[in-house]
Order: sequence, then C-alpha cells, then structure tokens
Amino acid sequence: MMRIRPIRPRQACAAFCLVLACVVAGPLAAQDRPAPATPAVAAPAPARDLPLLSITDCVRIALESSPSLAISDERRHAASQDVTAAYGAFLPDINLSRSWQKSERTDFDVQQYETGQAPFYSYDSAGDSTLWFMQTLSPLGLADETINTKYKDWAGSATLNLFNGFAKFSSLGSARHQLAAAVATRDYTRELVVQDVVMAYYNLLRAEELLKVAFETRDQAAKELERTETYFRLGSAAKSDVLQQRVRLENTRLDVVVADNGVKMAFADLAYAMNRPLAATFRVDPSVLETDFFVPEVEVLYEDALARRLDLQSGEHAAEARRKDITTATSGIWPRLDLSVRYSRYDNESPYRFGSQTSDNTSWGYAVNWNVFDRLQTLTGRSKAKANARIAEYELDQARLNVQVEIRQLHNTMVEARERAGVSRETIVQSEEELRLAQERFRVGAGTTLDIIVAQANLANARGQEVRATADFLMARAQLHRATGRLSPWTGGTGPQ
Repeated sequence: MMRIRPIRPRQACAAFCLVLACVVAGPLAAQDRPAPATPAVAAPAPARDLPLLSITDCVRIALESSPSLAISDERRHAASQDVTAAYGAFLPDINLSRSWQKSERTDFDVQQYETGQAPFYSYDSAGDSTLWFMQTLSPLGLADETINTKYKDWAGSATLNLFNGFAKFSSLGSARHQLAAAVATRDYTRELVVQDVVMAYYNLLRAEELLKVAFETRDQAAKELERTETYFRLGSAAKSDVLQQRVRLENTRLDVVVADNGVKMAFADLAYAMNRPLAATFRVDPSVLETDFFVPEVEVLYEDALARRLDLQSGEHAAEARRKDITTATSGIWPRLDLSVRYSRYDNESPYRFGSQTSDNTSWGYAVNWNVFDRLQTLTGRSKAKANARIAEYELDQARLNVQVEIRQLHNTMVEARERAGVSRETIVQSEEELRLAQERFRVGAGTTLDIIVAQANLANARGQEVRATADFLMARAQLHRATGRLSPWTGGTGPQ
C-alpha cells in the first residue's frame, strides 16, 4: 500500500498547479471511470398505502382459520360425546317392535266332501230330545283351496343394568378426565399457534431492520467511494484505494440482495403461520421491537410452568383416566345384575291359530350372570390397564423434566440476548467513532482505505447484532409465554414483560 505524505508549505505552488490540472482533467478522467452500477435492490419505500397489521391482528387471523386448532377442537368434541355415552350407561335400554304379515296359501287337488246336519239323539229324565250337528256326508271330488292369513303384533321391552362391577362409574370418570385433557390440549394448541405467529412477526421485523442496515451500509460505502475517488483525482489517494472501495461497495450491494430475500422469506413464513400463504403484502409495526429487556427469575418461571402449563395439565388428566381404566378392566370379576320388563300384543287371523285371535303378554324379572372363568381375559386386561397407567405417569414425569429444561434454555437465551444487545449498543458508538477517526486519518494521509473498510464493516456488524439480539430476546419471550402457561398478551391475557 502506498502511503501519501502531506504536502509541505514549500510545495504549495506545485500543489496549486496539480489541483488546477486535476480540475481541468476531471471530466476526462470521469469518462475513463466505469459508471456506477445500478443498485440491484432499490431502497425500501414507506409504502403508506399498504395496510398495517399488528401482532394482535395477525394472531386473530391465524386463530380464525387454523387447521390444527380445528382438529383439536373436534377431538374435544369427540371426548365430550364419550362423556355423554358414559352417562347413558346408567339409563335403561328400551326397545319397541312392530310387525305385520299377510300370507296366501293354495292347496291343490284337495278332496271335497258334502256336509250337512244329522240328528243326534239323547235322552234324559224329561224325555228324549234331538240335537243336530254338522258332519261329512259324502265325497264330492277334488278341488283347489286358498287360505288367506294375517298376523300383526307390537311389543316393548326395557332392560336396566343395576351392577356390572363398578365399570359404569370408572368409565364415566375416565371419560371426564379425557375431556379435560382434550380441552387442555386444545388450549395448548392455541398457544402454539399464537407463538408461531408472534415469532414469525418478530422474524419479519428483524429481516426488515437488517435490510435497513444493509441499505445504510451500502449508501455509506457509496459515499466513501465517491470521497476516495475525489482524493484520487487530487492525487491524495492511490488507484488501489479506489479499487478497494469499489469492491467494498459491491459487497454491500450483495448484502442488500441477501437481506431483501430474507425479508421476502420472512413474510412468506408469517403468511404461512397466519394460514394465508398467498396473502397480499402488508406492513408490520416496528414499534413492538421496543423492550426493556426484563428477565424474570428462573425459579418463578419453574413454578408458573408446573402450575399452569396446559400440556402438563393434559398429561395429568390422561394419567388419571388411565387409572380409572384399571377399575373398568377389573369389572369382569364381579357378577352382573340386570332388570327387565316386556309387554307384547298380537292379532292372528289365521284359521290355524290356537287360542283367541287377539292376546297380550306382560313379563318382568331379573337376571344374574357371573362369569367365573373368562379364559384369563379379565386378568390380562387388568394387567394391561395397570401398565398403561404407569406409562402415562412416566410420560408425565418426562414432560415435567422437559419443561424445566426448556425454561432454563429460554431463560439463558433471554439473558444472552439482553447482554448482546447492551454490548452491541456500546459497539455501535465505538464503531462510529472508529469510522470517523479512520476517515480523518485517511484524509490527512495518516491512514489507509483498509482502515475505513474495517471500520465500516465493524459498524454494520454492530448494528446487525443489535437488531438480532433484540429480536432473539423478543422471540424467546414469546416462547416463554407458552412455556410457562401464562396467557398471551396478544389474545387479551397477560404474560411476562
């Protein structure tokens, strides 16, 4: 690198001539220089005509059309029907039946007989008397006979189970806990949807802020290139300094392209989290990036998570439901007692009936059934139910451990982001001063272009680190709302600030 010494007073005349020559030759030199390339990405416009959506608006849109939330709600509805069915086991079974039948029977070549009345004599103390009765007198020949019959009846019966080994009570208890678990799972799914939207919102804001930093860095590099070219025309800078600044400018333009693509990808992620993957572009509120970086004590977070977290509540109810299933599986060792009552009425118009044409029947009673040996089905079912209950308890214990690890990680992330943000703010001040001094040293010939480029890179990196640290803190805090089971402020609740 060639170092240019300051012009001494005795060389003032020569310097004046050199400046004059540069002024005259400036337009010619400008023709030799390549024209600055058109920026690949234009600076972002305010876009005031685009709608502004807050975090609350985005969360509301996501909750209105979330497939995962709809699935959880349908599972809750199915669990509520299981509770209704468990209550129904305490009610009697009632059956009604109605039947009607008409038939026509034809017998072919049936022998026909002449019938008539014949006298029958009987005698008593009062004298003789004559009785007449129908009898077959003589055959007449063969003929076909057709017989029409009708039959109709209706009946009603009711059966009530009084005892089946406490299975009805345990099934009802299990269904209730399953419903409570489904409700907690539905609410936890809701919090997951809110978390995804909020994190995507913060990520979009981070990408937009990084794009602004990229634009500012590009503009700063362009101004520095213009200043270096002026020094080069005046003879105070070397051609290599101009080339280095041009390389620096092209690198910043590449950073703008990357940052702009990051904004587009972040918007796509937010639109997907809102269940609107093809949503039109809208503005987001950058004021939500303001925070005081408050971090609650980790012990308080542990207590809140174990007491309020919805997935833990779901696991607790699921474990209790599995314990109720043990009683249900054991019901087979007890006898079963049922009461029944039945009423029926029928009308038979067949000539072959026995008894009256119309009759009814009423019956009632009880039945006791005790299966003393069911091929070990009850024993094995009870053993499986106990194993499922232990599995549910182990899963709940594992979930509690996972919660504690997650809380610790999120707490550490927030602390780290807070410290990074503080260091970045101090670094920005120092980098700005470093850049100013590097520019001044280069102006008087005591520094190099490399010093300016390093200072520019340090300033851009410090600004980017501050943006990333702030977004990381807010995103970790958004996860902490869900992890601790506190109500999200974006849905009308309160959470850690």
